[in-house]
Amino acid sequence: MREEVFMERKQKINCEIDSISDDLKAMARYLYENPETAMTERKGCAYIVAYLRKQGFQVEENYLGMETAFKAIKRSGKGPRLAFLAEYDALPEIGHACGHHMIAAMSCGAAVGLAEVLDTLGGEVAVFGTPAEETGEGKVFLTERGAFCGYDLALMLHPASVTTLCPKLIGIGGIDFHFTGKAAHAGSAPFDGINALDAVVLFYVGVSTLRQQLKDGTRIHGIVLKGGSAANVIPDQGTLRLEIRSEEQTYFDEVVQKVILCAKGAATATGCELSYDWFEPVCKGMKHNGVLRDVVKAVMAELGDCEDIPEDGGSSDVGNVSWELPTLEPQYRIFEKPCMAHNIAFAKNSMLPYGMERMVKGARILALTGLRFLEDSALVEAAWEEFRRKG
Repeated sequence: MREEVFMERKQKINCEIDSISDDLKAMARYLYENPETAMTERKGCAYIVAYLRKQGFQVEENYLGMETAFKAIKRSGKGPRLAFLAEYDALPEIGHACGHHMIAAMSCGAAVGLAEVLDTLGGEVAVFGTPAEETGEGKVFLTERGAFCGYDLALMLHPASVTTLCPKLIGIGGIDFHFTGKAAHAGSAPFDGINALDAVVLFYVGVSTLRQQLKDGTRIHGIVLKGGSAANVIPDQGTLRLEIRSEEQTYFDEVVQKVILCAKGAATATGCELSYDWFEPVCKGMKHNGVLRDVVKAVMAELGDCEDIPEDGGSSDVGNVSWELPTLEPQYRIFEKPCMAHNIAFAKNSMLPYGMERMVKGARILALTGLRFLEDSALVEAAWEEFRRKG
């Protein structure tokens, strides 16, 4: 009897996603044709909000004070609370070359489909509009303000060339190091100056030396932003911009402290004053969850998707969400042939009929994954047990 009820609910979700497939394609197309970069996604946000309201969701705009963020919910009685994450910011110049137009459509489609069975299950389905993924701001801001407190799971799919259930997303953060010295005439009185460029150079050499002592999977890279304006003047200002990446979050924090010590050493050696600030927030490495992985893998297999090719996935602010609650973000193949992300061809090819159909299937996968957890609270608890065990 229980299996029959499950199959009925599954069929109801599938029928609903079939009925809204054109809506999802229209949403993706609108976002594709109206690309907006991080924190400027006003048109896209308004389009998505209007659609979810039309589908009966209660929507809170300007969520937690972030202009282009929103929260949309449908609930019915007691039960698990699932958060679907929607992204919709584009890249400068090349538009939706990271597929965020499809992420929004898949998450919205999954939520609308799953909401069809809430009355018989109990629980809550939410869509969180998370702007500015490309600059690592949206989910960091929302997470720091407790947006996901009380939710059981966070779910999304990311378009890609291959399907990878647990892509390696490593932590990243960016720091500007500012050295202040004293200007002087480089020819007649260099002894009166304090050379900020020397501090930058020493710092860079220190970081370069540090690299050989770091664990595999850790990266430090950067550029000189400021080092003087005239060759005959001792520079009184110097700035080095660094990005630090690491697979392990605790080790990331350790590496940051090592880099700061290098900067302090360079300042001391040259007599400069040092200050530093984060020019981009820290996006944590992804804490993957095996329970979520196994469920989505089973759902995909039922739908004829058995691919799981290990791939690096760069860095993303979804990592911060994954340290707050069990989170799923597989990379999902949308192309017939491999296509590199952050490339204009990625954006163009995503809108081909094959990509659009794969996107609708992605919404179906997310919805049916959510159904498994709404049906079985023990699965939710198992995901949390693993989450807590990983620390």
